[in-house]
Amino acid sequence: MKISFKVIFTLLIIITTLSGEATFTFDITRFFWSDQITEVEIHYAIPYNLLSYRNEEGKLEAPFKVDVKFENLDTGESLHDTVKLVSVIPSYKEAEERNLLALEQFKVYFKPSRYRITMNVVDINTGKKITRSELFYIDSLKENLTLSDIELATSIEMDTTTGKFTKNGLKVIPNPSGIYGKGRDKLYFYVEVYNLKDNSIPYEMNYIVLDEEGNIVNNIGPKKNNKRDNITIDIDVGALNLVAFKSGFYTLKIEVRDGDISATSERNFQVQKDVVSKREKLAFFTKEEENYYDKIEYIASNKEISLYKTLSDSGKLEFLKRFWIKRDTNPATPENEGLIEFINRLKYVEDKFSTVFKQGYYTDRGRIYIKYGQPDIVETYQFEIGYKPYEIWEYYSYGGYRFVFSDLGGDGEFWLVYSSTPRESSLPNWKKYVPYDTGGM
Repeated sequence: MKISFKVIFTLLIIITTLSGEATFTFDITRFFWSDQITEVEIHYAIPYNLLSYRNEEGKLEAPFKVDVKFENLDTGESLHDTVKLVSVIPSYKEAEERNLLALEQFKVYFKPSRYRITMNVVDINTGKKITRSELFYIDSLKENLTLSDIELATSIEMDTTTGKFTKNGLKVIPNPSGIYGKGRDKLYFYVEVYNLKDNSIPYEMNYIVLDEEGNIVNNIGPKKNNKRDNITIDIDVGALNLVAFKSGFYTLKIEVRDGDISATSERNFQVQKDVVSKREKLAFFTKEEENYYDKIEYIASNKEISLYKTLSDSGKLEFLKRFWIKRDTNPATPENEGLIEFINRLKYVEDKFSTVFKQGYYTDRGRIYIKYGQPDIVETYQFEIGYKPYEIWEYYSYGGYRFVFSDLGGDGEFWLVYSSTPRESSLPNWKKYVPYDTGGM
């Protein structure tokens, strides 16, 4: 299958952003173009202080280039493009006061498949490079009622020209970071509706905001929208007032209902009322804890991991602070016992399970130890005839979980071959590697 590929770069503009940790951010928003082609908008923002400026004929200019690579994960095909741009600021003082950033977007057209985008922003004056990568997928347009992704924006206004960021008669200024709050108290959104019923009955839109615990904090609707004659596609825009929102992470959920059929789309965003620097945020952690606080992939929920991946660097720091506060087993003490126990487990697996080929953290025994802690019983079998060395771990505190590891490659790394819980996968042919009746299995 060939990748349908077309890139359209807009002109560079400078806008004002929230103060705080400077980082390069981008987001991906998918709109259906036809049954088998999806238009993907990539919006990205580069704070002025990530680039180096030189005085060129009385203007402060910072030339940079953006390298974009797309990989089709199903076919192995890849495509690459590069664009050179120049950021111009009036002065360092004004750029700092207004927290200016360069905002850019491009569009790509893809067929259904799984993709990875990798973006490199290179400062031409210094050679400094910043890299971001993201996975995304493209589905075929369904025959039933469907919503596009939600595009978050800092403003939406009528615009009948063909200017930058203009579509369907609207000028939509995207917010790739998804951060709102101090100085930016309105969240604007843009979404497209597909496959409305071909009748004159109005359809309904509902807007729900959930906090990071899944609780509803705002529920607006239903709003009735009239259909246009013989048109089964529509757009919906709106704004949420965030003045009363506390700092934290939220999800905007939009639901469309047309008769007895409904569809939903969701987008995460963050509210920052008191923006602090990375140094101030890391003050929450001790020097030792700073080395381990972000290794959460084994203990966080799937929902937490999904949210974490969408956040900017500063958003991730705030998320991690809240993440570890919730896991402090004794809030009455100044130490965070949950984080301390986690660090002790990390140190243990690095010391006990590392091999010449792999760190202990990335081994199966390391992963199980980090998630479940010290086993109640460990049985080691080194010299069973017909079998590689293997271990059996028992956890009584988890209702009798049993894990069996085998040194499949004979190199000292023990792989998980059997698990008594569906939370961890067993090899289909695990009985080849250990005696079936060993350990009461």
